[in-house]
Amino acid sequence: MLGSQPTKTVLNPAETTVGDSQWLLGWLRPHATLVGFGLVTAIFAGAIATLDPLLMKYLIDTTLPHRRLSDSLLTVVSLALCFVGRSALNGGSGLVSFRVAQLLAQDLRVEIIAHMTRLSADWHERTMVGEKLSRIDQDVLQISQIGAEMANVVVRSVVFFFVNLAIMFVLNWKMTIVTLPLPPLFIWVRSRFRGVIQERADQAQIEIGVASGALVEHLGAVPQIQLLGAEEDRIGRTVDAWARVMRAQWAQRRTEILFSISVTSVLAIAILLVLGFGIHEYSLDLLTLGGLVAFYTYVTRIFEPVSTALELYSRAQRMLASVRRVRTILSTEPTVPDQGKITEIRLPLSTGVHCDLVSFAYRSNENVLHRVSLQIGDRENVAIVGRSGSGKSTLSKLLARIVDPTAGAVLIDGRPAFEYSLRALRQTICYVPQHPVLFSGTIRDNLLMANRNATDSMLQRVIDIAQLSSVLFRLPRGLDTIVGPEAVGLSGGERQRLAIARALLRNSSILILDESTSALDLPTEQALLQAVADYCKDTALVLISHRLRSLTWVDRVILLEGGHVLAEGTHTLLYKGSKLYQALYDNETEDG
Repeated sequence: MLGSQPTKTVLNPAETTVGDSQWLLGWLRPHATLVGFGLVTAIFAGAIATLDPLLMKYLIDTTLPHRRLSDSLLTVVSLALCFVGRSALNGGSGLVSFRVAQLLAQDLRVEIIAHMTRLSADWHERTMVGEKLSRIDQDVLQISQIGAEMANVVVRSVVFFFVNLAIMFVLNWKMTIVTLPLPPLFIWVRSRFRGVIQERADQAQIEIGVASGALVEHLGAVPQIQLLGAEEDRIGRTVDAWARVMRAQWAQRRTEILFSISVTSVLAIAILLVLGFGIHEYSLDLLTLGGLVAFYTYVTRIFEPVSTALELYSRAQRMLASVRRVRTILSTEPTVPDQGKITEIRLPLSTGVHCDLVSFAYRSNENVLHRVSLQIGDRENVAIVGRSGSGKSTLSKLLARIVDPTAGAVLIDGRPAFEYSLRALRQTICYVPQHPVLFSGTIRDNLLMANRNATDSMLQRVIDIAQLSSVLFRLPRGLDTIVGPEAVGLSGGERQRLAIARALLRNSSILILDESTSALDLPTEQALLQAVADYCKDTALVLISHRLRSLTWVDRVILLEGGHVLAEGTHTLLYKGSKLYQALYDNETEDG
């Protein structure tokens, strides 16, 4: 069918050719200079950390037996300088890592927020706010902190380990050979635990996202929960979600500790063997006392990079779990793609909006709309009515290209809507939902979001049309009153009128009000809609409402039933010619 969109395939990060580690390196590449400086300081820190056992050997074997006080003092001072230098270099390396973590976190947050903002409405409707926050907050924190310091820690540990090992060979090659089985033992134990740790880290992150979403939903709906008397049920659900987090984290931590104990036990047995061999060498005068002390120190210090590797491995698994979740978000494509090449829609529209055999289904295969065809003129006032579930709001979302049809096409001035860029469509079509959002800031700020160049006279005009003058008069600071997403202090009808005033400032060619006056009483709604129509004489006005009595004046009424256009015409014609329309209107009159 003309204009129908191909199904969009959501990429799975696990199927991409770029691994998680390579993906992270790509994000670190812009900060390569800082990372390189951190690596240099880490190398020097690792090297300096190997000097003090040699100084201790010199002190024990040379200066103290010969009572060379000046040399002993110099050696002690050198030891102190080694500790200070190591601390300074580690501090510098840590500071660089912190800065890289900050920059990496900012880069990732900007990318995730921008990508989430580009995703279509259906993704946001099925994804809880807590899950989104978890990706931006917890996952980004994991990736940035561990990703930024991992290279420094690895380099410092590797340098420390191999310089230690080289010095041990010089001190006593036989004893050093005894220590060589340690790395293979570590690798063997790690391979036994790797898959389990990764799986449990992934599961813990999933449970955190679900629990965060449940908590946000719970805290945002406390008044409604109280009114429904559902406190115990909702508390139980939220607590259960966090209990699942606790169990998942407990399983993960238990595995990590078992991993650490297993490796440490194996290495401890190996060290006992090394020390036993060292004492044997000392008893045969093949090793000095200072050499034995130094060798013992080096052997025990091999635990430091190994222990660091153990901890880093566990943290890296948590980080990679976060990487996979972030990559899943970033690889998700909008179901309404912004691929249009036409960046400007010529105004005024010549042919308006046309639906050509449009069908639409949500995630199920059952269509909500069935082969709907209709035309809306460029200056026409049209009402779309019908019973609940007839497809009114779905049709309005198709007209605004919030969703794309599964078959057929929505045409703007004769061209499929997807041939226009989304920015061009948003400038031409303004959609006001039943539950509008007010952003943190003043009422003035919220209005100016629609048109930054709006003058005070323009603001006053839309305020009068939306019947907000009396509302602003009772507010101490008027337009400069602070509001937010919850718009505390404003009724539902006042929030809706603010949203309509904001929409009027857009001066769009097509204005769609989807149940946008549902919180108003009938006389107020009638007066408001008439005022909006008078203001929008050069605009196609599409009104969706359950209250037919407020829509009798429009140019044309489109009656939907079961996803089909059942009838269309003026109010008078439909009242005479459609039993369903007549019944809806009469029932409303009786209820009123």
